Amino acid sequence: MAQRALNDAGLSVKGASVGLLGVSYKPGVGDLRESPALKIIQLLRELGAEISYHDPHVPALPEWDLAGRPLSQVLSDSDLVMIVTAHADVDHDLAAKRARLLLDLRGVTRTSAAANVVRL
Repeated sequence: MAQRALNDAGLSVKGASVGLLGVSYKPGVGDLRESPALKIIQLLRELGAEISYHDPHVPALPEWDLAGRPLSQVLSDSDLVMIVTAHADVDHDLAAKRARLLLDLRGVTRTSAAANVVRL
């Protein structure tokens, strides 16, 4: 879906900056076991994307050489932002307003009318 969203926006995955919102297994915790974000990071990196993330419960992903970044920075620096884990303490409405392109994998932007939002 990320590849399709970028392609529809005239961008290639290779060289794209992709920001993930939420990398833990489920909302409200820092547990990474079986987190879908880890597979997404792997697949997107294999396709040549540059990855960043924001997760208030996971400060770093040392095995991926990644450190969490402020939400504002991920939103401003990413070609595509993906909501992977919908933490209640992350402002998803702000993400829908500020991201160039937002892929909502959790349905938390249902009420947003923003044209930049792609949903499942």
